[in-house]
Amino acid sequence: MDGTVRADLAQDALYVTVSERYGKNGGGTVTAMINGFGLRSGAIASSAAPDDNNIDCVGADRADMALAVNHLAEHGGGQVVVDGGEIKEFLPLPVAGIVAALVPEEMAAAEDRLEAAARALGCELPSAFGYLIYLEITAIPEYAVTDLGVVNYHTQDVVDILHPAAAN
Repeated sequence: MDGTVRADLAQDALYVTVSERYGKNGGGTVTAMINGFGLRSGAIASSAAPDDNNIDCVGADRADMALAVNHLAEHGGGQVVVDGGEIKEFLPLPVAGIVAALVPEEMAAAEDRLEAAARALGCELPSAFGYLIYLEITAIPEYAVTDLGVVNYHTQDVVDILHPAAAN
């Protein structure tokens, strides 16, 4: 072992990142691990994440995650599914990265295409993007992933994910 934490698809251990979009808190990206998404490849990302509307991304492949996050940054936000270095689905959200200029029927169809693309990567959640966009909310137990790091709901402390007993 070289000390690097890597995704383990057999154990559904995936990467999760939050990229801060507004220059607050240093404007960086936090990376942690997550399970429950079931991705076998690729990445999904969204800029429509209440409360902060940063870019949240879950993925099995770091290069696909980078492409997903950069694609959203270049297009002012949205929701995207990437696999094998290719954009599989993209929903632009041109109004502050959180709102589309679509009629409800077009929006529903776009969301259905995104969810189908996430399922094609192995996600079996009822709503991959529904789960993704709520990862940052610190008021929902047990942990949240924010631009500050992994936050423990009960204590509101940032958790050192490599040494969980330690708090930052």
